Amino acid sequence: MDWITLITHWFGENESVLSGIAAFVVITGLLLTSFGRYFKIFLAKTVYPAETSSPEPKNPRPESKPAVYIEPFTGNSDEARGLALELNDDVRRAVTNFTGSILVTDIALADYIAYVNVSLTGSHCRVTQRLQDHRNNEDFWSGRFEANIENRFKAIDQLSAKLSSSIRYEVSTRFTNREDDSFEVELGRMGFAMISLDPAVWAEALVSAEKWLDEQSENSMFQAIYGGLLMHEIANGYRPLGNEENEKAERALRKAVALNNRSDFAHTMLGRYLLYGRLDFAGARTSYSRSLDINPLYNLGLKGLAIMDIFSGDTAKGLELCKDANANTQSFQRDEQSMRVVAAGELKLGNYNEALNWAEQAIRHADTTTTPSLIMLAAAAGLAGNDQVASQTVDSLKERHPEITIDTMRRWPYKDDTDWELFISGLRKAGLD
Repeated sequence: MDWITLITHWFGENESVLSGIAAFVVITGLLLTSFGRYFKIFLAKTVYPAETSSPEPKNPRPESKPAVYIEPFTGNSDEARGLALELNDDVRRAVTNFTGSILVTDIALADYIAYVNVSLTGSHCRVTQRLQDHRNNEDFWSGRFEANIENRFKAIDQLSAKLSSSIRYEVSTRFTNREDDSFEVELGRMGFAMISLDPAVWAEALVSAEKWLDEQSENSMFQAIYGGLLMHEIANGYRPLGNEENEKAERALRKAVALNNRSDFAHTMLGRYLLYGRLDFAGARTSYSRSLDINPLYNLGLKGLAIMDIFSGDTAKGLELCKDANANTQSFQRDEQSMRVVAAGELKLGNYNEALNWAEQAIRHADTTTTPSLIMLAAAAGLAGNDQVASQTVDSLKERHPEITIDTMRRWPYKDDTDWELFISGLRKAGLD
């Protein structure tokens, strides 16, 4: 085989190698020419896509508040299903306005699901409610409510208030008890501290809240809870709020309302502060009324106005609401504070034995006896002439607060001086100096 044939075969067998060599020679030559400068600039400006990876799935619900889904209400008859539809509309309207949770229309996004069934027999209505944790399909709460539907609108108002308030309270309780270190869960725990009768729980929650002051300065719910926690002395003590606590509480609560004027909770907390902390009756009534403009079924707003009536308005009307179990919700039944306020109203009306009875109920109802309830019991016992209860109660007060005197006590929110003087006279008769 001659050398020409050998070279031809070699080129045929090594075509890819030669192509690479040729390309290298061409590119090198190109870069060495004057045109190569522009070619290098072009290469420098060329952006090559990075290695593609599957994008992280977007969170369809970025909010960290508990999400509630309400199943269509069911009924045992056509009439019951009609009532169920009306109740469903009212409850959805109320839950939509909750500031501590969100209402979702896609069950896949829900943390918690509410189921309601309506049964009718004549004019008697029975409503059952069940709440489920969607993460593990666990039913964690159920309740049953009764109503007479002869007055249909009144029955719907009562049942809707109970259903929506139960969702609000029980979902918040479940969410707060999660093993979670998120801020929203911690905020829920701060909020629940305010229904505790243990001063140590309030103090711990207040310390926790103060760690978040800077980071949560624009969070309406946080500001409302922080302002509420600053009123710990009103809830569990006997002294007036100090100047610093007053200023901090009012600043936080007014900021909470300014940040979210649609928060029924923020308006209610501001109303409570104005009533107990400032004795501003007009301002307190405005705040409580505003909370009910937002959510007419809001139990705390309704109770706030009832308390206003007991201390500064139509006492009999306020007493009727606070005593009426049908006007209270499953989760916020007549509690220690409500019973104590009823006692204060009965005392104002001159029903001293009734006042004593309600004050004793308040103490029996609570896991621990609060200082305000002891003060109420002492005043009622003194005016009712029950010397034994009066003496024992004052001894308990002095054992808990050796420095307590009538002069060091804050004024209770009786609008009329004569009502407050009557209250004080009961304490003096009980033996408190």
